[in-house]
Amino acid sequence: MNNTYQKNGISLENRHTAHRLILYISMASITMFFAVTTSAVLVKKADVLNWAQFPLPDIFFISTIIALASSLAFYFSYRLYQQKKFMAFRWMLALSGMISLGFLISQLLGFEALKDMGLPLTGNVAGSFIYFLAIVHGLHIIGGLTVLLIMLVKAILARKNIQFEGSGVINKKRLFSMEILTSYWHFVNVLWVYLFLFFYFNYQ
Repeated sequence: MNNTYQKNGISLENRHTAHRLILYISMASITMFFAVTTSAVLVKKADVLNWAQFPLPDIFFISTIIALASSLAFYFSYRLYQQKKFMAFRWMLALSGMISLGFLISQLLGFEALKDMGLPLTGNVAGSFIYFLAIVHGLHIIGGLTVLLIMLVKAILARKNIQFEGSGVINKKRLFSMEILTSYWHFVNVLWVYLFLFFYFNYQ
């Protein structure tokens, strides 16, 4: 069988299936972590008599909009590559990265707003949980951004590749990488929506 479809005795389809399985297991593990942690928040809230009640800083509302915009941009970048619009794909991928960077900046601004409200990183149980969950989520965003940057650099370097993009042909490996990263991107942004709603209904 052609090496394009088989490598070391493992077909391309089987390798893709294995990679998807790893992604799904990873997402399930992350989901369980946040489910357990937010459940612990509810338990702690019931035990702490002086649990702080405060309105979420407006910047966290903006963060949610930015997260959804990032997912939308990443989806379009994936679709543009499928449609062989390679230049537009690269620009949209870069835009998605910049939007996600804006999300991280908005989170930092949210932390500053919490401090201004008298909720520092330590010293307040209710506030500390928000910092912890937001920081852990932010680390997952940073991980995704790192992969996105690597993918973007490779896509730029390969823009004149006569075997694929330079000849108007889709690189199946890059397309699959985009599929995996798009799924992850949607997952971490939906995760933020969940955290935002959790904070909103349990801290107000």
